[in-house]
Amino acid sequence: MLNILGFSTSPTEGGGFTPIVKYDARAGRLFRIDRIENNGNFANEAVDITQSFKAIADFENMKTGWALFAPGIAPDFNLVPIGKQFPARPSDKHKHGAKLMIKLAKDCSGDKPIREFAGTSKALLAGFEAVYAQYLAEKDTHPGKLPVIVLEKTTPVRSGTGDRTSINYQPTFKIVGWAPRGDLGGVAAPDGSPPATGSTQVEAPKAAETVSADEF
Repeated sequence: MLNILGFSTSPTEGGGFTPIVKYDARAGRLFRIDRIENNGNFANEAVDITQSFKAIADFENMKTGWALFAPGIAPDFNLVPIGKQFPARPSDKHKHGAKLMIKLAKDCSGDKPIREFAGTSKALLAGFEAVYAQYLAEKDTHPGKLPVIVLEKTTPVRSGTGDRTSINYQPTFKIVGWAPRGDLGGVAAPDGSPPATGSTQVEAPKAAETVSADEF
């Protein structure tokens, strides 16, 4: 259709939903959240990609700060580029959070490979921190490229005591190669809420140090 008005008048996918990947720390599972249309109504569908997860990670533009994930509303972020001074905490409900854009490999991406990956769980943030340290140690030997990461395993971490004891699963991400940035990029996305699956340990998919462009 011609853009006679100077902009598209085609229907958007449920209000311009930007696809995301979500980590469920209670179950140790990774999900991509797809937007599904049914008779003009849109809903989120959680697709488990724990075993197949592989992605180019834009750690160069990773952001940290404060985030609020609450049911029924879009996530509220107050973030800065990693390494910059933290912004003021918007409310006592906001938690430390991190956000980056990733590009999923074809085997796990669905029809929208570029997605946002964000969270506030201490388990996920510890996983981000460890793989980001690996990125810093190796990035100078791979100029102009971004790391390709997989989920190597998840490890149960117990917190609290007595009736307040809980277990979350800390992800271990591993850099298995490097790839050009390509079309990776984006902006903040709405959140989705994947169901827990109760799994504990996963093994990383086999991946060569040299990443083929055909994988993405």
